Amino acid sequence: MSAPNFLRSAAVGLLLVGMGPTCAWAQNEIDILRYSYQETLGSTRTMAMGGAFGALGADLASLNGNPAGIGMYRRGDAGVTTGFASRKAKVNIAGQLGNANQLAGSTTNLGIALSYPSVNPDWPVTTLAITNTRRANFNEKIEIKDASLDASLLDAFLAEAMGTLPADLYDRAPFTSNLAWETYLLDPHPNNDPTAYISAIPEGGGYATKTIERTGRLNETNIGLGSGLNERLYIGASIGIISVEFDETSIHKERPRQDSLALSEWEFQEMLTVEGSGINFKVGATLAVTDWLRAGIAYHTRSRITLTDEYSTTVRSAFNTGETYDYNSPFNRLEYVISSPSRLIASAAFIMGKAGIISADYENVNYGTGTLNASAFSGSGAYDFASENEAAAELYGTSHIARVGCEFRVQRAWRVRAGASFETSPYTQAADVQADANRYTGSFGLGYRTENWYFAGTFRRSVYQNDIYLFSPDLLDAGRMQKTHGMVVATVGFRM
Repeated sequence: MSAPNFLRSAAVGLLLVGMGPTCAWAQNEIDILRYSYQETLGSTRTMAMGGAFGALGADLASLNGNPAGIGMYRRGDAGVTTGFASRKAKVNIAGQLGNANQLAGSTTNLGIALSYPSVNPDWPVTTLAITNTRRANFNEKIEIKDASLDASLLDAFLAEAMGTLPADLYDRAPFTSNLAWETYLLDPHPNNDPTAYISAIPEGGGYATKTIERTGRLNETNIGLGSGLNERLYIGASIGIISVEFDETSIHKERPRQDSLALSEWEFQEMLTVEGSGINFKVGATLAVTDWLRAGIAYHTRSRITLTDEYSTTVRSAFNTGETYDYNSPFNRLEYVISSPSRLIASAAFIMGKAGIISADYENVNYGTGTLNASAFSGSGAYDFASENEAAAELYGTSHIARVGCEFRVQRAWRVRAGASFETSPYTQAADVQADANRYTGSFGLGYRTENWYFAGTFRRSVYQNDIYLFSPDLLDAGRMQKTHGMVVATVGFRM
């Protein structure tokens, strides 16, 4: 069973007798990957060139990769890149298919760069830049309808409740079994044992519809400084301030296969809200080896992100007699810290005079070094996340990311750009992932530039797969989910 591929919303299907209530939704290695698995977004120019921009510069998105690129500015710059992002999720679980799409606006980059001439001829210009960049879009919808289950999710709630008095269910399982008891989905067992129960779907299984809707983003505000030595060696550094918003609503609807049962249908809804902020640092250098060759290197430190989760559940039931019931759980609030892995980027670019550019980047990131930790105010008795960090180290590994891009000049002001990237799977062999978890990205764009302003547009599309347990593995086998992330963005900017 492949633990890193479990969705948080499926976690309640893995309830085990004897677990405390927090085990159903506790933070785990999935959270580490969610906030570390980022995309190379930015300006239309950098996105159109596949993100292969580490050895280039004079672009507001340079702070995202190699901050030394800010040192290549000779005059100020201000611009904004915005557009639309589409996330499509295709699910295939044991031959049962689901297909959902979500469209949302996305501002991938905005910022300003201010260049200051120097009296030192060796360092003629120093540039200060402030940018805000989208590093990850979380908007997506996953859905599968009328999946045929041999059992019911109520079986998990039943197993959890057994051995507990009804009056104690709130303390033992306030988010799951207690709600099922309060909505008559669990009833007293006829053997008169006060700690035994029967389910409203005792046998025969059911037909289930699962819908997961997610919204949110991970943005990074970078403040950087860069300069160039004799127009040969460029250096730069930046501080990144991270902000995270993530919301997830998961709805499991189920109706019995047997028409003779009193239950018509029932629903289990989970609501999760996450907010957080963090910090990281980046340093980089670019060397103009010759007039036609540039080489760059950049290092991104680990990001320390403090997150706050709020989690709650609701159960609703409807019976053939017309009676309906609903019951809400309490709100659970928890603060914790994620340290995402560091990144190392090596780059090269070939400058073909005024005709164009060909560039390439290589990025190395070990997702297994990401960790979960208690927040600073959790106290000495806080949970240490040792097992979750051990799982992350075992199940996640090093991803190798290759990016290539080109830009060609057409006439005086027009530019044509194209790019592609390939990222190897973040999982190790121990994760036993069957899907093609490599990420493939392609992009194309056009740009128009004058002395004082510029405009550009880009289309970008990335595809990858992962294994998925949309339901508990006791209800339905693992499936495959293909995610397609398409973006259309435009940039408007002014040179100062």
